[in-house]
Amino acid sequence: HLRLHPCTAIFGSYHEDQRAWWGAPHAGLVDEFDDTGDGYGFLIEATQYAPGIGASALPFTSAEDHKEMMSRYAFGASFIGLVRDRGGGAVTIDAAGQAVPWYALADETDVANTRSAIEAQIRLHHAAGAGEIVALAGGMPRWRRGDDLGAFITRCLRVPLRAGGYRMFSAHQMGTCRMGPDPRTSVATPEGRLHDTPGVWIGDASAFPTSSGTNPMITIMALARRTGEAILASSPAQAAAAPSQVS
Repeated sequence: HLRLHPCTAIFGSYHEDQRAWWGAPHAGLVDEFDDTGDGYGFLIEATQYAPGIGASALPFTSAEDHKEMMSRYAFGASFIGLVRDRGGGAVTIDAAGQAVPWYALADETDVANTRSAIEAQIRLHHAAGAGEIVALAGGMPRWRRGDDLGAFITRCLRVPLRAGGYRMFSAHQMGTCRMGPDPRTSVATPEGRLHDTPGVWIGDASAFPTSSGTNPMITIMALARRTGEAILASSPAQAAAAPSQVS
């Protein structure tokens, strides 16, 4: 039940210095597409990024081209398309006892939302006046102002959403120890107590029954508080000696 909030990113190059690495990490968010059906959709977020991340993410076509793109890095800005994934992956244990994560973007709704997010990001950069738009896919040429935007979008949407195709990111890891009433389909009770291990509780994103519909920080804090209160309430001696609320 591994959920990742799979993300795509689109870079735009502008005429003004953007300094995207400065200031709030997420200065803007578009939630117009957060529910494209059954509560699942995607968010468009403006993201802060460091030069090292950008240098490794931008598609490499030639040394000269990559150097030219990095020389204009201060004029770049990026969006990400964060998808609330309905499908998921798994974490298994190998012969050496090491955790091995596995995830493939295969659910039809997730694939459709990811491709819609790519198109939305491109159109936002175009509307904002970007002189160039860069999709994070190996060998993909840049779009330049005056080029056919529709043809560029069509080409981007043909790139496979997998290794060797479009470069994907995991925004948040969730759900691998999900809560639920049935030990056959969940790891912990709805209060966060492990079904099979007394005294062990879970109160972070791994306990989510599904992926969240937005960035999960507030949800994690609320869940951690709720789990803490449940731990306190489970011990009569501690509950009698402690304040009525967890602070």
